[in-house]
Amino acid sequence: MSNDFVEGWAIAQTLGEGAFGEVQLVINKTTGEAVAMKVIDFKKHEEAKKTIRKEVTVHRMLSDKHIIQCYGMRQENDWGYIFLEYARGGELFDKIEPDIGMPVVEAQKYFKQLISGVEYMHRKGIAHRDLKPENLLLDVHDNLKISDFGMATIFRFGGQERPLEKQCGTFPYIAPEVLLRPYSAEPADIWSCGIILVAMLAGELPWDKPTSECAEYLLWKDSNQYVDHTPWSKIDNTALSLARRMLMPLPSSRFTIPKIKKHRWFSKKVCRSLGSHNSGFVSPPSKRLRSSEMSPTKCNKVEKFSSSQPLEHSHLAIYEHDGNNSVYDCNFSTAGFSFSQPTQLDDLLISTQLLSTQSCGSQPNSLQKLVRRMTRFFVSVTPEEAINYLTMALDKLMLPFKNNPPCGVTVTTSDRRKSPLVFKANILNMDGQTLVDFRLSKGCGLEFKKHFIMIKKCLNNIIIKGSSLVPVPYMNVVDEM
Repeated sequence: MSNDFVEGWAIAQTLGEGAFGEVQLVINKTTGEAVAMKVIDFKKHEEAKKTIRKEVTVHRMLSDKHIIQCYGMRQENDWGYIFLEYARGGELFDKIEPDIGMPVVEAQKYFKQLISGVEYMHRKGIAHRDLKPENLLLDVHDNLKISDFGMATIFRFGGQERPLEKQCGTFPYIAPEVLLRPYSAEPADIWSCGIILVAMLAGELPWDKPTSECAEYLLWKDSNQYVDHTPWSKIDNTALSLARRMLMPLPSSRFTIPKIKKHRWFSKKVCRSLGSHNSGFVSPPSKRLRSSEMSPTKCNKVEKFSSSQPLEHSHLAIYEHDGNNSVYDCNFSTAGFSFSQPTQLDDLLISTQLLSTQSCGSQPNSLQKLVRRMTRFFVSVTPEEAINYLTMALDKLMLPFKNNPPCGVTVTTSDRRKSPLVFKANILNMDGQTLVDFRLSKGCGLEFKKHFIMIKKCLNNIIIKGSSLVPVPYMNVVDEM
């Protein structure tokens, strides 16, 4: 990349991978401001040109506190660049503990923010069509932001609503009618929100795909006995009541957003002192509803409401270039330091070299307050020894991998649904300490975390206890733009 791409900005790190290319963290060397940049290789993915332009057009129609901001795109020869707000808090899926979930107080907070963002989108006539925890990011204040609008579409324009035909989304989160087509946009997104709610509260997904071939889905759809099975048995009555109404197989019977906001679980204040995972609303065993009362085809009366708010921005000019060298001004908001990105987030491992070039003295930049993340830990051995321990652990678990010199591996396997699962482990020397850092490249976030936990157990004897909670120091690699 040429130095004059945008003067004064440098690529600090590759954050992750999308369908058409990498996502990179871009830092202003003077101010420390950060932006996520999605890089697309059009030579390699010719079909992406139309898809990416549609994504940016739809995304830029949205401006809400719970939606990642899109600042625009630039095309230069065979490369495309999309500039996005950088969400420094990571992905929502990293907050979900496999098979356990998260505290009810957190789940309710994130769910309210998700519904707020989806309600705003639907008011604008836009459906997301791929809502899942991996596409929900968190900002520096731990507020949820919806990202990745690659499958989004306009379903309402000028007061006229159209049925959707394209089958898209991620199977465990997809609504059953999407597999049949045509379908209505809003109920399909609400179904996905219902699955996200279950994932947050139970730490697992209810089924692989909502079809007649899936026993777990049929149990939910046609039987009264599902309440005795996981994930439903992990969820208290009030939350289960809401999930049931959001996951009605018939779209016309499914809760709308106004009804969701009136539901008791949504509106009731959760006490943090009760907050270990699925406490908060749990009924005593004697008061659990009978299976016959929990059928997804039955409804009861419900009640109550919700709310939230955004930030101010200064501006940096970025320009869009189309194939004819036409240039479009594209406002690129820069608010202090907080920006974000689409899919996979590899957290900030920022360069001391980059920050040392600042002209504003030695005061620490706000980017130094780094993200805590579950899928990394420090070990008590050298990087060279750590890679040997890691590869032995992968062999023991019979996980296929390939080495990424000098100190990294890529694991390519399948999850329990036989879906592709790809993740990377990088071993880094951080100021004399050895960090083992895992990042999901492709597949289900919960399945990735289950694999991570297995690997971590195999390496337990070299892991420095509590190190996954320690913010990481800066990495010393920077590429000039």
